[in-house]
Amino acid sequence: MNARRALVVDDSRSARAFLTRVLERYELAVDGVESAEQAIEYLTHQRPDVIFMDHLMPGMDGFQAVQAIKNNPRTATIPIMMYTSQEGELYLSQARALGAIGVLPKQIKHADVSKALDQLRLLGEMKSEIEIDPEHASTLPTDSAPPIDLTMERRSPSRPDLPALAPELRSIIEAMMAHHVLELRRFIVDNLESQSDRVVGDVRLLLQDREPAPLVSQARSAPPGWGLWLGLAGVVLAILFALQWARERGDSAQLSAQLASTQQQLGDSQKSLQALQAADAAASANAAAPTSDAAGGSADASGTSLIEPVPYGETPLAGARSERVATLLTQLNTAAFQGVIQIRSIPGRFCTITGPAGTAVLASDATLYSKCEQVAPPAREDNGSPSARQSVGFANMISTARKNAAGKLDIQISAGNPEEVVTPYPPISEALTAGEWNRVAAANNRVEVRWQVAH
Repeated sequence: MNARRALVVDDSRSARAFLTRVLERYELAVDGVESAEQAIEYLTHQRPDVIFMDHLMPGMDGFQAVQAIKNNPRTATIPIMMYTSQEGELYLSQARALGAIGVLPKQIKHADVSKALDQLRLLGEMKSEIEIDPEHASTLPTDSAPPIDLTMERRSPSRPDLPALAPELRSIIEAMMAHHVLELRRFIVDNLESQSDRVVGDVRLLLQDREPAPLVSQARSAPPGWGLWLGLAGVVLAILFALQWARERGDSAQLSAQLASTQQQLGDSQKSLQALQAADAAASANAAAPTSDAAGGSADASGTSLIEPVPYGETPLAGARSERVATLLTQLNTAAFQGVIQIRSIPGRFCTITGPAGTAVLASDATLYSKCEQVAPPAREDNGSPSARQSVGFANMISTARKNAAGKLDIQISAGNPEEVVTPYPPISEALTAGEWNRVAAANNRVEVRWQVAH
């Protein structure tokens, strides 16, 4: 009987390796490729039992790969599970509409894998032994529990995504913490030794006038008040130990307060560093952003803007522009910005002709403008709908940014009019070429982001 086989498609080597190790514990043979194009090539000579598909990859993305696989009769019946950090009911419904059976999160748990494999009827008996990476085997104790995978970072959902500290600041902080820990340990040891010596000395003073005698002899010759004195000695010892315990507890509380103060100072230093980094990034964005608005006037002095060009045929709010907007929202949120952020996609009017496949394509540069069959925005932007101009990933990113901002950022997305130009179109004449016209159309085909502090 042939072994069950899975194909993992992900451009991240660490993500592929982690999912491969998890699946192999369920007795699956696993193959991995780093792009959708390699996955389609793989399917020409292999037929796995299941495909785990990443969404965001260079070149063809996960949704496009799912469509290509489902449109091929030879591979249409292979079940596909999206393996991605994308989430939300909207994303799940879109994935299922394209043919995927579900979504497996990148923050994976064994229960998620078991549920997915059970849904695919591929659930086998999980291996009892846990394979240990030879590189980390020497760091594990021989009598310890099964090791934790050291390649995965455990991050709390509520923990903010902070930037990495500079090496100089990290070394200073580590030196401070090491010094405080050493001083704390030395203080506790010294106090315990001095208090122990004091208690032993007090006990010796109480018993120094007593001569040792056998227990039976002492019981027979003990004076009537011996029991009372012994009880008083026990009470004194108990009081001394209680006082010592209270003193040690007070010292420990004081040291805990000092440690908390140091941690607070460290947190304030990190916040100051983040604020400086955000200010630098904002200054860079302001320097690169144009200083005039769509009508040719100057920008509002209380706001800031940036303009991203959109190549013909690409979704305006996707790809590199989506990453730029996500970076900007993170910087504004980190810098405690509170106000309105307007994101507008404004199409250019391109000179196009009908291509071999019956779709509109850009006319060649040498073509006369009078030969253009259509002068209009790209087909996906004709209806003026903002949703038609954004990808699923961009919509999910905006939803997450609004949630993280907790009402501090009012993010508004709208579709602009082709008549809003930053570069005027050339006058129409008999000598005007499609190349001259389309260069201006490319400059006007853009995404504008403007943000302004709330008053």
